[in-house]
Amino acid sequence: MIPGKSETRSRVRETCEANPKRETNPNLRNRQTRSHQAFPDRHCRLGISSLFRVSIFGFRILLFLSCPFAFAASVNSPSTIDDGGLRTTSASYTMDSSVGGIGGISSASADTAKDGYIGQLTEVTSITATALPSPVSEFSNSQLSATATLDDATVDALSGADVTWSSSGIPYPLRSIDATGLAMATNVYANTSATINGYYLGGATSTVLAVLDTFPDDYGSYAGDGIPDSWQAQYFGLNNAKAAPNADADGTGQNNLFKYIAGLDPTNPASIFVLKIAVVAGLPSQKKLIYNPIATGRTYTLQFRTNLVTGAWATLTGITGPVTNITQATVTDTGATTASKFYRMDISLP
Repeated sequence: MIPGKSETRSRVRETCEANPKRETNPNLRNRQTRSHQAFPDRHCRLGISSLFRVSIFGFRILLFLSCPFAFAASVNSPSTIDDGGLRTTSASYTMDSSVGGIGGISSASADTAKDGYIGQLTEVTSITATALPSPVSEFSNSQLSATATLDDATVDALSGADVTWSSSGIPYPLRSIDATGLAMATNVYANTSATINGYYLGGATSTVLAVLDTFPDDYGSYAGDGIPDSWQAQYFGLNNAKAAPNADADGTGQNNLFKYIAGLDPTNPASIFVLKIAVVAGLPSQKKLIYNPIATGRTYTLQFRTNLVTGAWATLTGITGPVTNITQATVTDTGATTASKFYRMDISLP
């Protein structure tokens, strides 16, 4: 019969008292005292375990294993180790950062970098500049940036502030380029391009930024006069009174506004528009109307009236043609039956 707890305690005490060696052996008593001072709880439990070995041997292993031992630190060996950049796990932990790549090239967006080069020194071998947007409208801005290729084949993305910028296109068509690489376009009289140079750590690059003449009739003294600024600047330069719409710089009787619409050179006296009337042989009721030069993109409409004092100009109908010969065209009026008939040409741009 297995004794109960109360009997067990009593028998343990009796066994200790009946064993003179445990009481009279001074060495054993000293060892027990020192052990108790250092590890009182452990000494007590081990002592009880040893007493049970005498009286109740069947409980020895169970009681011995129930005694807790505390350790100051533990070592966990991972059960899996990735080859860089993913997850490391063991029975006790999971770690979502690890050693990283051992070699090769990694990239993200516009940057690339080589692994395995601690304290690596590189040199710039080339730079490529970019302007966004490009082209840019007058009075608008374009952001400059660049990418640098290094001597180890890696690439660095450079902001506009990383690069030193300059341009011969300042102050026209660019007002300025600020420290962040923001290129600011000015008012232009025609579509104009600017070359922009960039410098970074001994590397140089250039790019071309076109500034668009978004408002064709808004420049300087030519603004709002009905003639594109680019046409006036082409023939007269800037802010020239001879470029005014009603001016006749070459004395042909055809002013600048007419010459612009007709596609003529306002500085060349030989560059004039001509409309002539010619007879049709054997057909007295018909007339040929010959005009030149013909310019691309223009619409030519013949008009007539029978009295220059009264009445209004009307579009000529009942015609054949036109028959063109390079820059000259011929139209035949098949209803030229009145005693008098006057013609003119209306030229228009879309």
